[in-house]
Amino acid sequence: MSDAADRMVETIEDPAIDHVFVEFADINGISRSKQLTADAFLEKWADGLAMNLVLLAQTPRNHVPEGSGLGAEIGHADGTVHPIPETTMRLPWRENAVRVLCTFFHEDERLACSPRAVLESVLAANDFGFDFYAGSELEFYLLEEGPGGEYLSATDDNHECVSWATEEVADFYDRLVEWADGYGIDLTALHHEHGAGQLEVLFDYGRPLAQADTTFDFKRLVKQVGRSFDQWPTFMAKPFADRSGSGYHLHVSAFDDAENVFAADASDADGTLSERGRHFVGGLMEHADALAALGTPSINGFKRFEPNSFAPYTASWGYDNRMTAVRVPPGVVRPENRIASADANPYLVIAGTIAAGLDGLRRELEPPAPTEGDPTGDRPELPRSPEVALRALETDDAMVDLLGEDVVRVYAASKRRELQAFRDHVTDWERDQYVKTV
Repeated sequence: MSDAADRMVETIEDPAIDHVFVEFADINGISRSKQLTADAFLEKWADGLAMNLVLLAQTPRNHVPEGSGLGAEIGHADGTVHPIPETTMRLPWRENAVRVLCTFFHEDERLACSPRAVLESVLAANDFGFDFYAGSELEFYLLEEGPGGEYLSATDDNHECVSWATEEVADFYDRLVEWADGYGIDLTALHHEHGAGQLEVLFDYGRPLAQADTTFDFKRLVKQVGRSFDQWPTFMAKPFADRSGSGYHLHVSAFDDAENVFAADASDADGTLSERGRHFVGGLMEHADALAALGTPSINGFKRFEPNSFAPYTASWGYDNRMTAVRVPPGVVRPENRIASADANPYLVIAGTIAAGLDGLRRELEPPAPTEGDPTGDRPELPRSPEVALRALETDDAMVDLLGEDVVRVYAASKRRELQAFRDHVTDWERDQYVKTV
C-alpha cells in the first residue's frame, strides 16, 4: 500500500471511528455518498465498493436521463468506487465518522465521465512545461425558512461590505471556519455581498485538482453548517429576481518555476498580459459559449446573465473590468473566468477553463481588444438558454476532444432531462398571466 493508503487505514482503524462515507461529485457537482461501517469499508475498499453508475448522471432532483450511457442502456448496472486515500477526512460534525473521496470505475476501467477524472485528463494534456494554479471565489445566499414555507434572508437588505450586516452571520461564519479547519481548508475572508443575505467566503488558491476538491468540500461544508443552524445556504445562481445572482469566479495562473507565464513583465505596474497570456484568453473567448454551458448547469442560471450588472452578458474580456466575461485583475496577472454561476461543478469549470485556454495556447489565438466599460453591443452575447449553450458545447470539437466525448454526452443528457422536467411544469407566472386574460 502507498503511504496515503496506510494513513487512511490507520485513521479508520481508530476505535473512535465507526462509519465511513465514500463520497463523490456527480455530473452536477452535488455531493453523493454511501455510508459504511468502518469494518465493512476496511474489508472491501481495496477491491472497490459497489455504486450505481447512473448516480453520476441524475439531475439535482434525481430524475434519470436518457442517453447518458449510464442508465437503461446498461441495465442500470453498478460500477465501483475506489477511495482516494489522501482525501480521507474526519467529519467535524460527527466525531465517529470519516469521509473519503472516490473515483468511479466500470468493468475495471476508470469512468472517463467522472468529473474528477475529466479534470485529471485535461491537466495531463498540458504539454507546455509550466504549472497551472487555480483559485475559486463563490457567492451564496444564507436563507431561513419562514412560517409559511417562504425563504427569508439571514440579513435584511443589500448591505455590501456593511460591518453590522456581516456581524449578523458571525455564528454561522465562526462554525464554518472551525469545521473548514478540520477539513484542512484555511478560510481567509468573509464579506457581505450585494444581495440581502448574500455572502462570499474566500480561501487560498492551489493546484487545479486540489482546488477543485477544496471547492467541492467548501460547498458541502457551507450546506452542513447551515443545516446545523436550521438555515438553508444556497448556491443557486439566481434565487431572487430582484437581487444579485451568485457567481463562481475562477482565477487561473501559470508559472514556470517563479516566472508568471501570463504576465508581460513582472515589473509592469499596469499588469498586462504576455503573448501566452493573450493566447490563453483568446481560447476563453473562442470557447465562451461552451464555457457558459459548463458553468451554467441550471435553467435558472441563465437569468444571471444581465446587461449592466456584475455578471457577464457578453463574450468579452478586459483589464480590471467586472462587466466582462473574463477579467484580468491588477497585481498578479491572471485571467479570471467570471462566466460560471455558483451552482456549477468545480471540477468541470476548472477543466473547461483550462481546456479552452490550452486550445488558445496551441492555436495561438489572439483575443479581441480588451473592453473598457460596458461591453454590451460591442461583443457577442453569451447564450441565453440551455438549449443554445448545450449545442455550442456539443459542436465545439476542440472542447469535446479535450474534455472527452463521454462527459459531454452525460452532461448534456442530464441537462436535457432537467429541461424536460421544467417544460412539464406549469408555473405560477403562467397562471397569473393567462387564467383571467384569455
